[in-house]
Amino acid sequence: MPPVRFSPTLRITIKKEKVHENVIKKKFYSVKKSEITCNNFIFPCLYNTINNIQRTAFETHKLSFCISSEIRKEITMAHAVPQVVSLDPTSVPLEYHTPIDNIKIELKDINEENCSAEDGLILFLVNSVSKDSNVPIKINTKVNDTYINGFLKEGNFESFNGKLGTMKTFYISNENKKYISLAYIGCGPVNELTEFEVRRMVTSVSTLLHDNKFSKVSIIFEIKIQECLFRFFLENLFYEYVTDERFKSSDKSTNTDYIKNLSLHIANAYLYKNEIEKSRIYFFGTYLAAQLIAAPSNYCNPVSLSNAAVELAQKLNLEYKVLGIKEIEELKMGAYLSVGKGSMYPNHFIHLTYKGKGDIKKKIALVGKGITFDSGGYNLKASPGSMIDLMKFDMSGCAAVLGCAYCIGTMKPENVEIHFLSAICENMVSKNSYRPGDIITASNGKTIEVGNTDAEGRLTLADALVYAEKLGVDYIIDIATLTGAMLYSLGTSYAGVFGNNEKLINKLLNSSKTSNEPIWWLPIINEYRSSLNSKYADINNISSSVKASSVVASLFLKEFVQNTPWAHIDIAGVSWNFKARKPKGFGVRLLTEFVLNDAL
Repeated sequence: MPPVRFSPTLRITIKKEKVHENVIKKKFYSVKKSEITCNNFIFPCLYNTINNIQRTAFETHKLSFCISSEIRKEITMAHAVPQVVSLDPTSVPLEYHTPIDNIKIELKDINEENCSAEDGLILFLVNSVSKDSNVPIKINTKVNDTYINGFLKEGNFESFNGKLGTMKTFYISNENKKYISLAYIGCGPVNELTEFEVRRMVTSVSTLLHDNKFSKVSIIFEIKIQECLFRFFLENLFYEYVTDERFKSSDKSTNTDYIKNLSLHIANAYLYKNEIEKSRIYFFGTYLAAQLIAAPSNYCNPVSLSNAAVELAQKLNLEYKVLGIKEIEELKMGAYLSVGKGSMYPNHFIHLTYKGKGDIKKKIALVGKGITFDSGGYNLKASPGSMIDLMKFDMSGCAAVLGCAYCIGTMKPENVEIHFLSAICENMVSKNSYRPGDIITASNGKTIEVGNTDAEGRLTLADALVYAEKLGVDYIIDIATLTGAMLYSLGTSYAGVFGNNEKLINKLLNSSKTSNEPIWWLPIINEYRSSLNSKYADINNISSSVKASSVVASLFLKEFVQNTPWAHIDIAGVSWNFKARKPKGFGVRLLTEFVLNDAL
């Protein structure tokens, strides 16, 4: 990132009314180095022009100010992040450089070049033996060392049958009297490889790598694997290799950047050549999303998240705009505004745009749910199983959309225009919060009775969908941790997809196969629409009788899309890895594959 340019001292007249008692009207402040501090509000610098400051950076706190014309230079300022005390975080720390960037990756054909056996680890991925077969496991690949080849020919498969996830390791001397490590990783039966098996394989491989910290690793694919699964293997290996320790001050892992060379040996290597770089991009898009999801809500709030989106857009040269309260009010997004009324952090609506080269053949809007923390509002998440401690993940849809923006902005597909949207806010309890029974008006004029303040995501998405359709796009896809019922219907492996257009749904199902992020087509049952009827408003945000809450939520969203092909992806069950206690970054690859391969 280039350095921020500042004049040595920038004098600004700031006037603030009815906000804090200790503000003196018409007081002069100085700007030095890289921030403006005013009444405990810190304004970190980004890259807008000073002409935008009046409209963006200070509007949140009703500050008015004047700047002399001679100092209108190009500086940038983020939206101010409100603080209760000065120690409160004002940004989301994101790592744009990872240990994966330092790994030299080579792809070699096992039929043309033998694997080096000089040092490090040689790892064989092997299929299991059929239960009905007496034929032992056999390693067919040779390395450039006679001692090691002799060892492999002998087999040494005692107590190892190639069952999925199993592992057997050896530490032996090569012909030069140097010790190296060998390992077999079981991949299960032949021709039964799916994303599930790949994840299990990666778990075993990453455990081996982290326990031994090899600097040189050779992976030999004794198995047949599709190109998309090969890429998926690498993406997951990279993801498990990197450790997120942004918020640790001590007890950090040591030597986490240990692999310097990674050799991949596979038959017909030319088929997999393009997957290497693609796997790096998909990995980081997923890791970026995971960083945002994992960040606690005092770091990742509506203001800091929108600032992070702007920073990403600037790095990728995407068009962007952030709508503050004033602009949101002008668009009459009453449903969205109501949800955020109880929070000290103001709503921010982000809109990033990618325009590919050539004639635009398809315009797509990707809409991510962006609730940075969901307390449930006055319908507080207090019951067992409500997972209130995990509700920082309720912006996983927004994170997936931003991760996709990274992938698309990096790969630069032609002939498409993509709009990345998120109505970001926080659902909190305060004297200003919206209440059960309130009637609010969405931007399309529909009135909504609030049956439950914990059904807030559909309210923010409603206004976002109306906004998206006004862009004149060909497809609208929203992605959201919308209903906990998905955990009961599809569990933690599949996301549910609903929609009003069969062609679009089939395209997404195809993207699911190539991205290895599974989704399942679920019905929008119109018979249940009457359960959303309200006596006093056009619609209620929850059903009065139907228990199929995921279906009911999709019926509600359908009311806010008129004619555009639309799909809704509910990722409430798949966003979080409960066993590993970290995000999956689900949706980044799915959306990216849709844009790259299935949108046109």
